[in-house]
Amino acid sequence: MKVLIAEDENISRRRLEKALEDMNYEVISCRDGLEAWKAIEPEDAPHLLILDWVMPGMDGIELCRKARKQAKEIYTYILLLTSKGEEDDIIKGMEAGADDYITKPFNKHELEVRLKAGRRIVGLSKENLEIRDTLRTQAIRDGLTGLYNRRYMTEILEREFSRALRYQTDLSCLLFDIDFFKDINDTFGHAFGDLVLRKISTFLEKDLKKSDSAFRYGGEEFLILLPDTHIEGARTMAEKIRTTCETKTHNDGANSTTVTVSIGVASVKHHHTSESKELIAFADKALYHAKAEGRNRVKVYMEESTAQSADGEISKDKGFRYLKENLSSILEKTKKASIESLDLMVRDICASKPRKDNQKVSEYFTLIGERLRLPPSIIDTFKRSASLHENFNILLEKKLKSESKTLNTDKKTRAEDGPYMMAELTRLFDFFANERSVLLHHHENFDGTGYPEGLKGNEVPLGARIFAIVDAIVNLTSEQSFEKNITTEKVIEKLADNAGKQFDPMLVSLFFEIIEENKMLSVHGDALTKAKEKVSNLLSAKGP
Repeated sequence: MKVLIAEDENISRRRLEKALEDMNYEVISCRDGLEAWKAIEPEDAPHLLILDWVMPGMDGIELCRKARKQAKEIYTYILLLTSKGEEDDIIKGMEAGADDYITKPFNKHELEVRLKAGRRIVGLSKENLEIRDTLRTQAIRDGLTGLYNRRYMTEILEREFSRALRYQTDLSCLLFDIDFFKDINDTFGHAFGDLVLRKISTFLEKDLKKSDSAFRYGGEEFLILLPDTHIEGARTMAEKIRTTCETKTHNDGANSTTVTVSIGVASVKHHHTSESKELIAFADKALYHAKAEGRNRVKVYMEESTAQSADGEISKDKGFRYLKENLSSILEKTKKASIESLDLMVRDICASKPRKDNQKVSEYFTLIGERLRLPPSIIDTFKRSASLHENFNILLEKKLKSESKTLNTDKKTRAEDGPYMMAELTRLFDFFANERSVLLHHHENFDGTGYPEGLKGNEVPLGARIFAIVDAIVNLTSEQSFEKNITTEKVIEKLADNAGKQFDPMLVSLFFEIIEENKMLSVHGDALTKAKEKVSNLLSAKGP
């Protein structure tokens, strides 16, 4: 530890220097009060001071007072060196700010003891400062990503919003969400999901200006405030973030994937916000639009110019539409929260891990949905159906296993009751009506031989027909497949053989095209060509 000594008597000063060096202190030696004051002023000055009472330029008492007025964060321990031994003098020194005193000529052992006491006090001061800084960091920072947390966002938002109004500057907001983040957690595990969140947070902070602030808004949602940034600048920044996200590969050594983000943009001046919370609400609505239109895109709130009147107010004819959007956004978040809660319940009750191929399921649904030009909301319905199916399947399997020991029901009967049970469980969630239809009919066959209601052809809901094919592909190609060592050629052959029987041949044909275009299965070219021809012939024979 550094010690500063201020002593104008050469012999006494050299004795002090030698004694302190023997105690392994780093010594800064000053010959008078003015020289000492210049050495005390900087922030990195020593926190142990030995000051002679009587010195030219500035005496120890005055130096004490000036040092105490500095009010540095780490405490400075001051020891007065004096030949004065009267009680009044000692009190005067303490009142000036000294912590202790030592008389001349000093005793080396006494000096060492008093400095040890000073070191403890300085050490405690440093510890308290570290604790304070740690607590402050915990209060304003997110523990996982290191970004500012949502609570601190409220404070920053109010401050920047007030500043924008006061100085007539702009303030923009980006609110963005990682697309299909649940699938990443389900497929690779939550530890990998956490890695993705940290990686995105790292490059976010790297790209921002000093005046910008990035926050973890909640879960996989992030928010960025851009002071003095107009709407076009915010859009450019959002597009830069979106592009960076889709090109970054996240790798933990065992798993590797890329992610995309959807971003909503709003600004104070462009949207004439009257309250800070409106800025967030507008960005949230824009984010909802980005997700509804297919994700991996940037949307500015009310981008169409007709959405605002001349005075900047939202036109009345748009009001009802945005009310519906708000309610739809709440419903989507409710569905998402329900699925996540069900996942957690299943893991707690059954100690079951999510199946590794959830991302494949999601990918197949996305590709077939886009090929059929279905709205993103319908594609999301299919994905939620798959998630509900997996969770209900685990719960029912556990229930049926326990019942089979006491009830005389064969395996076929229990299996045929499964769709009804899943549909009944889904009925508990009124907002999963579309998903319920998929779960009820996913065992119907295209030729009418399935169950539970023996529906045929297009009587089977489209979602159930798509689900049947996706479920078959993923089950056959997964590590847990009931058919061990099955080749991808055999999977393709099975799909072709069951087209028109179990599966809708038109959908099978589309899946073959998707598999070929996206190289989703390593299939020998001849095998896929033969399978496509077989299904094509079936469709031709069937006629329009």
